[in-house]
Amino acid sequence: MKRTRKTIGTAAIALALVAGASAGSAKAYFTTFAAAKGGHQITVDTKSQITEQFSDWTKHIRLANTGTAECYVRVKVFAGSTYQVEYDGSAGWHDGGDGYWYYDEILPAGGNTGQLDVKITLPTVTVENPAMETPPPYTEDFNVVVIQECTAVLYTEDGAPYADWDAGLVTNEDSYGWEGDEADE
Repeated sequence: MKRTRKTIGTAAIALALVAGASAGSAKAYFTTFAAAKGGHQITVDTKSQITEQFSDWTKHIRLANTGTAECYVRVKVFAGSTYQVEYDGSAGWHDGGDGYWYYDEILPAGGNTGQLDVKITLPTVTVENPAMETPPPYTEDFNVVVIQECTAVLYTEDGAPYADWDAGLVTNEDSYGWEGDEADE
């Protein structure tokens, strides 16, 4: 009798192990799909910061991407009609033909541009005393303003990056989008 109970107990345990092993597979099958609800707000931030140095009547300009997303950047210098400015198009900058100078590459978050040099030409100083060999140093106050802008990197349907300098950020209660794109309504 003891032996029969022991055999039945062993058989029951073996059957439970076999059933448990196959139940694990079935359980895994039913848990491969899960539904989720809710969300997490993501902020895509494009910001750039300018660094200017001035020496030898030249502004040395660099931009840094201080945002969290890659961006395109551009610069424009205003000097008024009294002063002339001349851009040095090296270090990855090019003239856009619209008064702005554009950095050639996408600027990654935390990245910096190459240096853009802008030479300022002073107006001609007339010498009131013809005995002076050199004109006196230029002492007039002047203001040369550098404007810098950045825009998010957008992509065409085939994945090519581009900049839309005319796009404006539109918002509604649930989403952000660029003008021209379909934002969630």
